Amino acid sequence: MRLRQKTLLLISTLLVSLIGVLYGSLSAILGGSFAELEAKDTERNVQRVKEALFEEIEQLSVSVYDYAAWDDTYDYAVGENPEYPEVNLIEESFAGLKINAIALLDNDANIIFGTGFDRETEEKVDLPPGLINQFEQGNPLVTHVDEESETTGILMLRDKAILLASQPILTSEGTGPSRGTFLLGRFLDGDRIEALSTRTKLDLKFYPLKEALADDALSQIANKLQAPDAVPMEIRPVDGDIIHGYGLIHDLNDQPALLLKVIIPRDIHKQGQKSLFYLVVSLSSVGIIFGVVIMVLLEKFVLKRVTSLSAEVETIGTQNNLALRVKESGQDEISALANSINSMLEQIEVGAKQLAVEQEKAERLLLNILPEPIAEQLKQSQDAIAEHFDEVTILFADIVGFTPLSAKLGPIELVNLLNRVFSTFDHYAERLGLEKIKTIGDAYMVAAGLPLPRRDHAEAIAEMALAMQQAVTELQNELDEDVKIRIGINTGVVVAGVIGTRKFIYDLWGDSVNVASRMESSGEPGSIQVTASTYELLRKKYVLKHRGKVAIKGKGEMDTYWLLGRKRQTKARVRVKAGLAATRR
Repeated sequence: MRLRQKTLLLISTLLVSLIGVLYGSLSAILGGSFAELEAKDTERNVQRVKEALFEEIEQLSVSVYDYAAWDDTYDYAVGENPEYPEVNLIEESFAGLKINAIALLDNDANIIFGTGFDRETEEKVDLPPGLINQFEQGNPLVTHVDEESETTGILMLRDKAILLASQPILTSEGTGPSRGTFLLGRFLDGDRIEALSTRTKLDLKFYPLKEALADDALSQIANKLQAPDAVPMEIRPVDGDIIHGYGLIHDLNDQPALLLKVIIPRDIHKQGQKSLFYLVVSLSSVGIIFGVVIMVLLEKFVLKRVTSLSAEVETIGTQNNLALRVKESGQDEISALANSINSMLEQIEVGAKQLAVEQEKAERLLLNILPEPIAEQLKQSQDAIAEHFDEVTILFADIVGFTPLSAKLGPIELVNLLNRVFSTFDHYAERLGLEKIKTIGDAYMVAAGLPLPRRDHAEAIAEMALAMQQAVTELQNELDEDVKIRIGINTGVVVAGVIGTRKFIYDLWGDSVNVASRMESSGEPGSIQVTASTYELLRKKYVLKHRGKVAIKGKGEMDTYWLLGRKRQTKARVRVKAGLAATRR
């Protein structure tokens, strides 16, 4: 690595480290501040939902007062106004007030009038049994100690929560004595939750406490909120976009009844991340500018002179002229280095002259002992390389139609076109992990399963053949010429290696190679012919057609098959995007 590169790397590393430290520090500081703001905002939103729910109950209490402090109700409580229910407690009133239950009780907690109301069907139904069970003397819901008394809250009826409000039955002037209790109930159903969500502009859910405790995730939160030292709210970030706030809603008896979940977008968190991003970008920009300034100054006063000195030394080495010297200018360390180099060059020059004399003597001595070719061989030994492979798939391909095309194209154009096609094939071979063996004219040889064995060698060659076929088809369409490819494939035992001492080539030997070549030469243009051994490896995943017995030179008749394509349900382990476009970049 050059000094300039090292300097750049060092400065870059320092700047990146500095920015990293600043980012970590600012992330901790700003992240903590924004997290605290987000937590407070979430707590406020959970509290807003609770207050909205209590306001809902208060509105219900106002409706109760309209009925409870009324002479008609006061008279009906002692049987003096029998037509009161038919006139005042009708379905339209229930629907308008969004009421699900109404009850009038005397001072002994006996029901004077009571009915439920199904708001979906807008029909009267029976009072919920769980609510009736609350109608007993001493229960704050139906027992009021004075005219100012009222009871409001939530009651769980099995898996449903109902909002309740009750007040003593009084005259229109609000005086007594009380003649009983007037009670209204409203289920906390989907409509009411949606209304609360609309009012608070928050996405929220209510879970009965029993249901929450049965859920693995919610039970941890519910138990934590019920602990003796628990905080009133629990905050759980979900991801970068959503945060959940949880709180408990207590019933009439001040017991946990509902688990409230408020789903809030993490706008504060995102703003914090955005602010941190802009801050880091600003710091990075300043750091880059600072680094560039340092590099310019170093380049001018140090690196340029060092580079020039290095180039002069390299020139001396390239020209192999030890008589040359480097320039010495200035009075600093670089000038001292140049002076030292010149002194060293003088010593090397003297030594080189002495070495040349001795080397010439040694060469004359060696040539007096051995002939020149043998002497050269002793200097560099080359051993033959040969490896045995039990199962390799070989592909031979020949482009048919290039001979007529050569009459239309010049030699250079033809070679460029052939280079384009073979470059495409080379790209496929590289993508599929195949070993290109050689090209001879317009023929192409490639193999799979060597030099490293692989189980899917036949599939890889099949994918190669199909891709080559598609590429030549595109070439035919582009040139509007009858150019096709003839491909032959065989699987078997081969020996592969390097022999000779010059112009090394990695090559294959064996009968399997000859059969693969015969598969190509005996095939048909535009087709892929494979042997039975290859067929057995491909038949489960590829579409093949039996060609029949084919006379093969030196082998007699052999069963061969046409490879037509891959089966639809097959997901090939290796596949390339076919087409010449893959090599046009």
